[in-house]
Amino acid sequence: MDYYKNKTVLITGASSGIGESFAITLDKLGAKLILTARSKDKLEKMASKMNNAISIPGDLSDKKFPQQLYDSIKEKNIDVDILINNAGFGFSGLFLDSSMKNYNEMMNLNVFSLVALTHLFLNDMVTKKNGGIINISSLASFQPMPFFSIYAASKAFVTSFTASIYEEYRKLGIKVLGVCPGYTKTNFNKRAQMDSIPVAGYLMSSQEVVDQSLKAYQSGKFLIVNGKINKFLRFITSVIPTKLSLAFSSSVIKRGITNKQW
Repeated sequence: MDYYKNKTVLITGASSGIGESFAITLDKLGAKLILTARSKDKLEKMASKMNNAISIPGDLSDKKFPQQLYDSIKEKNIDVDILINNAGFGFSGLFLDSSMKNYNEMMNLNVFSLVALTHLFLNDMVTKKNGGIINISSLASFQPMPFFSIYAASKAFVTSFTASIYEEYRKLGIKVLGVCPGYTKTNFNKRAQMDSIPVAGYLMSSQEVVDQSLKAYQSGKFLIVNGKINKFLRFITSVIPTKLSLAFSSSVIKRGITNKQW
């Protein structure tokens, strides 16, 4: 895909999982990369092996970092063509089993930093009437999820927000894509205390998610649900009553927690 050659792409959460796959793939496609994540050593190692990449480590669960990241990029006289808001995390369990500190970090990372970076870089893109944003959401964004309550709610925000700004700015030459993968093999699973085998028996690779997403972005789509099974699950949950959907998801996730799969 020559489309991405020489484009400057900022990737958050670039040190592992989907973010790392985006970085590796876009490097092969000739993009210029800005990598950010908490893992300073790994980011620097990744950037050193790439053709044209720099690393700016930092913690996006800190509300001050989005502005610091933006300022650092502007100080380097770099103009971002594509922002990939990939950083995010979640964990499973009863709502009261985790602390508000953990929830604040999750909401800061999944919601606040994504909105802050979008606001900062979209303003530049509108000025030049070119550029785009890829927001990594989740299949979980389409329905409430017991035992993943805050994570699913935060991703519902991301999906809704992404579709809205797509419509607001598409006529100005800005591309905006929301990516909704299902269960994907990433380090997210470890942080969420999940095993590598999904309850539903279906596991996508990060590379599959990235390949589908880059094609969808290039073609101008505003939303992609990755994988045929995930598209089917989204359809099923959209047509059955919410109460039944809640009961089903609760049963599946409870069983997964018991088997240490979620």
